[in-house]
Amino acid sequence: MKTVFSVLAFFLLAVVLWGCPYKSDVGIDEKPAIDIDKSLLGTWHKQTYPYDSTELVFKKLSGKKYSLAVKVSDGEKGYDSFRYEAWFSKVNKWTLLSLFNTETKKYSFGEAVLTGNELNLKLLSEDITTEQFTTTEAMKRFVENIYLQNEVLYDTDTDLTDLLKNK
Repeated sequence: MKTVFSVLAFFLLAVVLWGCPYKSDVGIDEKPAIDIDKSLLGTWHKQTYPYDSTELVFKKLSGKKYSLAVKVSDGEKGYDSFRYEAWFSKVNKWTLLSLFNTETKKYSFGEAVLTGNELNLKLLSEDITTEQFTTTEAMKRFVENIYLQNEVLYDTDTDLTDLLKNK
């Protein structure tokens, strides 16, 4: 019985801890090089808004950077808010959204896919590595390798999918 409980507890702990966004001290690139996509500008909500008040607000910061405000469920009954400077980074044939948290001075990365009027932002999971990188070139090589080897893991706690733009 104790073994069953231990296995169950380990599984539950793995599920609870799995899925936080990966954070890095360095970005994928030194500075933004890709022009902003003006169709992203504005406020995005879950399709069940206002029941689910998850929100992304993209504003133009420069020709290559966004200001991004994020409000996401904390898994309980509240919401956490974050502010980022965001831009698109190119890694081989993949384009990722680089998110620089202006408060913590950490980077996160995700895939932002706009299909018609629906936005899906999938953040890379902390489970992709235990390494910390010290240069942008090392980070870029690492990201390229996880994509080439099909080892990409996504954060499952931060649900930023099926978002519709406010009109």
